[in-house]
Amino acid sequence: MSKKILSLVAVTVAAAAALPSQQVMAHGYISKPESRGLLCRMGENSQCGAVNYEPQSLEGPDRYPESGVADGQLASAGHGAFSALNAQSINRWAKRHIKSGANEFTWTFTANHVTRDWRYFITKKDWDPNQPLTRAQFEPAPFCEYSGNNRQPPRTLTHLCNVPSDRAGYHVVMGVWDVGDTPMSFYNMVDLMIDNGNAGSISWQDVGDIYEGRTLNVGDKVSTVVFTGSGEQPSLRTEILIQTEADGAPARWPQLLAEEVNRTQSWLKAGVMGPDNRIIPIAGKNDVFAQSGSGINRVEIRVTEAPPPAPEVNVSGIAGEYLIGDDGVLFSATVDTDTPVTATVSLNKGYNTVAKQSYEVNDYGFLLELPVTNASAGHYMLVFDFVAKNGGQTQKVFHLNLVSPPGEGPEPGTGPGEGGSADAEFSFPSGLGQYKAGTLVFQPKNNKLYRCKPWPYNGYCVQWSPGSNQYEPGIGLYWQMAWDEVVR
Repeated sequence: MSKKILSLVAVTVAAAAALPSQQVMAHGYISKPESRGLLCRMGENSQCGAVNYEPQSLEGPDRYPESGVADGQLASAGHGAFSALNAQSINRWAKRHIKSGANEFTWTFTANHVTRDWRYFITKKDWDPNQPLTRAQFEPAPFCEYSGNNRQPPRTLTHLCNVPSDRAGYHVVMGVWDVGDTPMSFYNMVDLMIDNGNAGSISWQDVGDIYEGRTLNVGDKVSTVVFTGSGEQPSLRTEILIQTEADGAPARWPQLLAEEVNRTQSWLKAGVMGPDNRIIPIAGKNDVFAQSGSGINRVEIRVTEAPPPAPEVNVSGIAGEYLIGDDGVLFSATVDTDTPVTATVSLNKGYNTVAKQSYEVNDYGFLLELPVTNASAGHYMLVFDFVAKNGGQTQKVFHLNLVSPPGEGPEPGTGPGEGGSADAEFSFPSGLGQYKAGTLVFQPKNNKLYRCKPWPYNGYCVQWSPGSNQYEPGIGLYWQMAWDEVVR
């Protein structure tokens, strides 16, 4: 195949200020057509592993094909953490439809770096899509190549490439970004269905129906479940959400699902087949067809019903602080509900329930009471759980403090002005999932108060489990990455 150097078409975005190479690591991915790794992050590819979080990190040794990543590991760039990308079969990965000829390939750089060149390789005409990706599967010369002139590119960059006209059907384009000042390159696989308008030459077989003769409700989801000889193939699943009553009609939702199958899938089509081999979605029953040779032998329909509506409940009468009396504490609250519910009220300290009681609530103005005789001063959560007869659920949570009677004095480290629990929104680790930038948390292990740091460090505040406490305020090895101690 002859090499073609094409003129560059760039989508200009304000370039980041140039930084010394030793201070920046290069990262990037092909965002149009979406690369295999990016489609993992988008959810169109499944069972991908770590690349869901790092499609920009497929970096390996440079100067493919003379050196570079080993055969069979090209898609993962040789990284064990991304090895799921190396799986290869005719129906493993979602594909983007293009036509041969002029096509745009866009890179998005999360850390743009000085560049030697970009090169694009395509699988051979007789490649085997059910075998691992190797040098023998790709043409040895790039069909498209651009020089980087050893300069830093903008954050997004688009190349116009001439996809060979003798390719049709499923092919893989491998984009290689060769960094200019390191011995590394980035490898991105783009799974494509090249459609040159020869639909009459494709053989289709009927593998299922989209038709159940039932009305779906708003919020229901309906999807195709696709099977091959090796079982269900989640990457070939198509799902729609019923958003209006009209869309849930028995004749309407099958057409909507068929249209979505045709929009998103390459090995599958849904509708009614005409004499010209075209498959067109219609109202009512639609057949599902799979391309011969795809390995797909069955498609079923699955409906996931929307959860029942949650009851509307209002709770009033809860204070932020309660005095512990001789008989303990009596909590009382007024509950208004639009439907009969079972109400369970519990007082929790950390992960422990101190007291709990249930009521049947049938009307407005219902009084709930929870007597607590064994509570001590400190920070608590009062939790109301409501379950309606239709299964719908609502929860209300109140954070409050219990204080000792006057003259007895507060517990050490818990009094106002001492940086104690009376100032805190939570007593660690209660309410862990609600921690955000600025959240004040009392640490009972050392009686100190901590504030969750601003973005981007606030993400560490919620990272805790009994076996992994490196960010626990005041205790963990790296707690200062997440928290600031509040000195009072």
